[in-house]
Amino acid sequence: MQFRERRRVIQVIRTTYDPALKRGRSEVVGKIDKDALAIPEKLRKACTQAEMAEVENWLAERETALRTETIRDDIGTLAARMRRAADYFRHHATGSEGDEQAAVHAADIWLAWEDLKKAMRKAGYAESRLAEEQKERSSP
Repeated sequence: MQFRERRRVIQVIRTTYDPALKRGRSEVVGKIDKDALAIPEKLRKACTQAEMAEVENWLAERETALRTETIRDDIGTLAARMRRAADYFRHHATGSEGDEQAAVHAADIWLAWEDLKKAMRKAGYAESRLAEEQKERSSP
């Protein structure tokens, strides 16, 4: 099975050997809407069990890859967003003069920060090691 992503759909293509042509012949078996990602009944009927397993496996791998890409993009902007939050707390939400939401946001940020630090340590990104690597990169 082959999968071809188009604008709004994913085409599912079966290639079978044609002895008359002495080469493979491709046919579109069905298509899956990218927004719904439910396998249509027409496609289920057109595929064998092995092909359906391949389609389901490909969709699961695609979902994992898209989720990973989204998380990677979010992490790329996290440092800048943290700096903007620091600026907010530094200049706009100081102590009792700050807005009421500042306390709620601060508590949520502290909890998330603790969770992030634990996850980074577990993944092997200890603060001291990263500081040393940063110094090495910035020194000529």
